[in-house]
Amino acid sequence: MNEYIYLNSYYSEFNDTTKYHRFNLTKPIIGDRNNISLRLSEAEIPLSYYNVITGYNDTFSCKMTIQSGESAIYNVTLPQKNYTATQLKNKINASLSSQNRSGLFGDFTLQVDYDTQTLKFVLTGAKTAGNDDIRKIEVMSSTTALRLLGVTNSLSTDDTSSDTKILEFPNAVNTNRTKNIYFFTDVFDTENSNNRNDGQTILAKVQAQRFFNDIVSYQNESDAFISIPQQNTYIDHINIKLLDDDSEFLDFNRLNFTFSLVVQLTPKKAMEYDNEDRTPTDVLIDMVQQEICEE
Repeated sequence: MNEYIYLNSYYSEFNDTTKYHRFNLTKPIIGDRNNISLRLSEAEIPLSYYNVITGYNDTFSCKMTIQSGESAIYNVTLPQKNYTATQLKNKINASLSSQNRSGLFGDFTLQVDYDTQTLKFVLTGAKTAGNDDIRKIEVMSSTTALRLLGVTNSLSTDDTSSDTKILEFPNAVNTNRTKNIYFFTDVFDTENSNNRNDGQTILAKVQAQRFFNDIVSYQNESDAFISIPQQNTYIDHINIKLLDDDSEFLDFNRLNFTFSLVVQLTPKKAMEYDNEDRTPTDVLIDMVQQEICEE
């Protein structure tokens, strides 16, 4: 027997600490003498989360060292929002330009450029006046926007004097935030897992194949069900939180998501429940022995 449950996050109870949406079921799932299995049938998810998150991937820091041995650190903090590669370039350059340097470093400029053919950023330091050359440009370990900008910690140019230094970031810019959206729950365990050891709670994975401000309309093409442990015979609520590929919470900025679950109830193996000569302890012992044999 299959039943559908239609859920809308607008009517859920959100926990700011755990980041779970609690969906109370007006009609509880009752297993009784049946096994419970679930499947995500379909979902509509707004791609309204940001690719720059405060305290997570919002900083870029670099250092310029000049011929005299003096150095200056440039810190960029990106406001939390969604960016294209061009918008990132403009925001970083505006911040670098605003960090006016007096004395020796007033004779140098720093700026990033984006190459649409390589999908990479290039950081260029240039001398505009004075006698000192640039010796080295390097990325500081305090940078958190590594994957976003395609850069690595401690990346640097060579340590030689020149009036221009160019530092090409080794990786392509990644403004996608995540390729997938994971449905996590803590109400029951599942057999699903991933290579981050975040398994046992994954209910489903949905591909985030649309652009920012679009809606993912997902239809599950598989008819496979996820078995719920047999001890879960009564479910009156489901806790769900949506995470990205790094198991970071996806904040949809108060836009609701919806999804449907298919619930399947299948009879458990017949037991001698009705034999008057058997006690509940006998039945329990048989169930344990049966579980051990199945394993």
